[in-house]
Amino acid sequence: MKNINELAELFPSLAVFIQVVEKGSFSSAGRALSMAPSSVSRMIDRLEKRLSVILFTRTTRAVQVTEAGQEIYQQALSVISVTSALLSQAGSYSDKPQGLLRITAPNTLGKILLTPFMSDFLLRYPDINVELLLTDRVINMTHDPFDLAVRVTESPPENMVARALMPIEYILVCASDYRADPPLEPDELHRHNIFFPDERQFRGEWLFMRGEDEERVLLTPRLMINNSDAMLDAILQGIGIALIPTFIADIYLHNGKVRRVLPEWRINNPLPRTAYAITLPNRLLPLKTRVFIDDFMAWLKARDI
Repeated sequence: MKNINELAELFPSLAVFIQVVEKGSFSSAGRALSMAPSSVSRMIDRLEKRLSVILFTRTTRAVQVTEAGQEIYQQALSVISVTSALLSQAGSYSDKPQGLLRITAPNTLGKILLTPFMSDFLLRYPDINVELLLTDRVINMTHDPFDLAVRVTESPPENMVARALMPIEYILVCASDYRADPPLEPDELHRHNIFFPDERQFRGEWLFMRGEDEERVLLTPRLMINNSDAMLDAILQGIGIALIPTFIADIYLHNGKVRRVLPEWRINNPLPRTAYAITLPNRLLPLKTRVFIDDFMAWLKARDI
């Protein structure tokens, strides 16, 4: 690069270049960046001229990354990652929580927990703006500029910093107006419609424990659902008993829409997972991120979640 101005002009082009590689087309990258495909194309053209390499081979249907483009893509990721770390570290020196906080979280957990917490947080910190992306897709934080990811997993990524928020436990519930008499013992569950989460770990025997007593029950699901919101809708119809996470059940137990089934029995968790707050491994965490994690953990603890 001839001078600092030319170097500064390169950063926007690199960000666009990364999006084209990851999205697979100029139009998809344009949608992600709120840019016209023609603008994306012009920036890639200028980048190719500046670097004196061909980054893509183009057809009428798609773009294909060249070998040189793949190498530059990896270098561009490093540049963006270092820049993001620099900005985060600079923000950590502020003695006042401020700035834009970008968070990603799973759909149901975000809806049930983060959204209610957010109102108190925004009132407490008027200088922090929040962008919350709810998606069940795992976001690569080294590529996408998120400050914080909330993830439910058996083991957090080793190359990130993870703080445990809460364990994910399961209980049985039915609608408050359930159309049958609830079972009194685990072996009576066979007489009821049982709804499972669509996870292979739940297909098999369930171990019920009450003090020193143990019972194993093999159940056949009448309904399996891979979405907690849809599972709740099914429960509230009053025709089945469902296994759902306690952090979801607690909300509906408190408002009286559901009641617990076999409350004296504990189900051995066949899918032990924990909700974590995941951040990049920067030495200094920005104050805006620190206060969010600390306040959210305190909010969960106050509600015994």
